[in-house]
Amino acid sequence: MSSSTIPGAIAAVAFFQLVTTGTLDTIINGFFDLAIPSQIAILAILFATIFLAVSISQFVEPNGGDHDDHDHKPPKFIQYPLDKMSSSNSDKEKFMTIYPMIRGEMLSHMTTNEMPQSAVEWCKTMMDYTVPGGKLNRGLTVVAVHRTLTQSKHNRDLTDTEIARASVLGWAIEFLQAFFLVADDVMDASKTRRGQPCWYQNEHVKLIAINDSFLLESYVFTMIKQHFGHEEYYLQLVELFIQVIQQTEFGQLLDLTSQDENVVDLEKFTLERYQKIVKYKTAFYTFYLPVAIGMITSGVKDKTAFDLARTICCQMGEYFQIQDDYLDCFGDPEVIGKVGTDIQDNKCSWLVVQALDRVTKEERTILEENYGQWDDSKVAKVKALYKKLDLEGVFKSYEEESYKIIQTELDKVTLMPRDVFELLLKKIYKRSK
Repeated sequence: MSSSTIPGAIAAVAFFQLVTTGTLDTIINGFFDLAIPSQIAILAILFATIFLAVSISQFVEPNGGDHDDHDHKPPKFIQYPLDKMSSSNSDKEKFMTIYPMIRGEMLSHMTTNEMPQSAVEWCKTMMDYTVPGGKLNRGLTVVAVHRTLTQSKHNRDLTDTEIARASVLGWAIEFLQAFFLVADDVMDASKTRRGQPCWYQNEHVKLIAINDSFLLESYVFTMIKQHFGHEEYYLQLVELFIQVIQQTEFGQLLDLTSQDENVVDLEKFTLERYQKIVKYKTAFYTFYLPVAIGMITSGVKDKTAFDLARTICCQMGEYFQIQDDYLDCFGDPEVIGKVGTDIQDNKCSWLVVQALDRVTKEERTILEENYGQWDDSKVAKVKALYKKLDLEGVFKSYEEESYKIIQTELDKVTLMPRDVFELLLKKIYKRSK
């Protein structure tokens, strides 16, 4: 007999005993012989007792569940591909086994919401084109952080089920990344992404890509609810994603409003504005989000730990974006997977900010006349100026100095394993793509 049927059985037996012995009649007659205030008092006690019992039941887990155990089992209807995961040799291979499951769940969700097969097939193609083709660093970081914290707290590795559940949240970030990139490519009129034409550049897509980006964002919350809606930290996860999405969109606003297709206003390209763009557009969702997710699902409660993680992740995010700006100009498109267009897009890039801090009056004129224009000869003049100013050397010096600063900050980490941040830094230090 299940625990949920025991109270009903006890009540039935008790009621039967009261009826067969005549005790129930005695209780009823005695109740109505009482004064009305006394009757009301008894009923109030009865209803209060029932209400209290129901309230307590909300906090009692069946089978003696342990509230300190954050490795809750997923709902029974979710079947993770554990067989495929067990035969995988790396976290990335295991991570990839989860994608078909997530994609299938999103497509089933569409079918449940009366979407025709043509719409379902469109989204299947769209997801495959835009989501899994990147380096997957953000998603894999969720798994890595969860593992590091579990090893520190419980002195053990993750089970395949734990890896699967962490991977779901990792894919939530990858879907979020796809949402940002699909929309960003339209806004920037970019040509390629991850070694192929941007999604909107496909003839059958065009501006439908804008709605597709909205769908990718909505899938994030669908998968979180399906897999973690029963968890005590579900609301914390949702609020984290909402906050980071808004912060990233703030950063995108600062980025877009610092540029104009028809007017090049170099006065907007200040270091202060650049740092705010980087912090909000890149650092929060690329670094803080995967770390915070791992902390939440691993049971970290200390607000100071989250504040410290945010500070360090924002420092890493600035370093990462400056690398990105450098690679956009000086990187090999075959290696980085895209053709850099920051100069043509009139971007508030770290390179132009550094150039403006070093140019003569004549050199500034070169920037004013050539920056922010889709003309290969003018782009070449800007790049030539960057080389003349030795911005490659400036970047390499910055890279070394930034690494030392981050290491100094890591020395202050005491509330959680330093390895959580070391694994991030190791991935981005002196990267080439």
